[in-house]
Amino acid sequence: MAHIVFLRASAADLTAGKPPLRGVPASAPLSAAAAAIPASQEADVAVWRDGASPLAPAAATVIGLLSSFDVVAFLASHVGGPDAALRTPAGDVVAHEPALVREVEPHTRLIEIVELMKQGARRVLVRKNITEPCTVDKKPFAPFYKAVLKITGTPRAAAAKPTTAANHRSPSSSPAAATFGCDRYCCLTREDIVRFLINCLGALAPTPLQSISSLGAVNRGYAHVEASSPAIEASWGVPAEPRAVAVVRTNRDGSRRVLADVSAHRLWRRDYVAAADAMASLSSLSFAAGVNAAHGMMTPDDDGGGGEAGAAAAPPSRDGFEASLVGQMMMASHGGNAALRCRSTSSLAAVMAQMLSYRTTHIWVTDGEEDDVLVGVVGYLEILNAVTRGVVAPPAV
Repeated sequence: MAHIVFLRASAADLTAGKPPLRGVPASAPLSAAAAAIPASQEADVAVWRDGASPLAPAAATVIGLLSSFDVVAFLASHVGGPDAALRTPAGDVVAHEPALVREVEPHTRLIEIVELMKQGARRVLVRKNITEPCTVDKKPFAPFYKAVLKITGTPRAAAAKPTTAANHRSPSSSPAAATFGCDRYCCLTREDIVRFLINCLGALAPTPLQSISSLGAVNRGYAHVEASSPAIEASWGVPAEPRAVAVVRTNRDGSRRVLADVSAHRLWRRDYVAAADAMASLSSLSFAAGVNAAHGMMTPDDDGGGGEAGAAAAPPSRDGFEASLVGQMMMASHGGNAALRCRSTSSLAAVMAQMLSYRTTHIWVTDGEEDDVLVGVVGYLEILNAVTRGVVAPPAV
């Protein structure tokens, strides 16, 4: 059944209600990119080449993706201070990785899109017809149930009506934020793929019911820093995927206990200047606790859908970082519940649901009698690898 989902579903089945890719030109100041990130679909924003032809392939114009983690780390390490750092061109800060964005046609099979993502693509642009503009739907994944019926052989239901122009409002008030033409592309992320797949769990059985350890979905090569180490060290070894570093305390036997984490998604809608000040002066655990004390854990309702309430919210205060020691004691007394965790025996379906609920890119995996020994991390790549085991992409025609 899993073969049916991946071989018969196409890019067109996943793009209902999906917005275009947001970004800024390479010559734009870092302040413009930082202003665009909170309103973006994910915790990053595309940076594209200046002077690119409107007729050029969209994916070819993107030089990289700039995350909230990148912005905070750059501000924290800049010797000229935050004002000078924010005037730096975004193209000088972002890592040049053009392969992070790829482009496909609407008829491209789901398995081909997943293969691109397993090879490193984090955004897949789907070309749309001029008569089918990308629109933002409050419930963009509702049509996927109809897509599942199509996959399993039931006649396809009528297409959902496009969102009216009155409901299509930009989530960002920043004039520097730009998008590829809405009549040209829709943007798919790894989260979009997992959201689609969680609606097809029956067709994917029995894989979703198996434990993540039995599926080989636990990445044991995670990045970590000691709780007492300077917070700036978290930015030195942050991996490309996921953009997260575990804050740990090493036990006498060499095992590690996860207390918190520092990640692009945790910094997504934060005060970047305040976060950078704290990163430059606090320990890793105090910094992570300060983020939580100032802004709290992201909830399922705060889903980054571009609502006006989220865009209009006032920037958080820097006072939260001054109360970081209180947050540190709270995390210690609650067994390190600031970091989202699961057990290695958790089912793949449960981990998928947990990641989607909190709009995060990763879950830390723990073991032991007290559930406090860190053994690895599960991210979107691990999930995609697990659900496509045994599914072979068809040869190119």
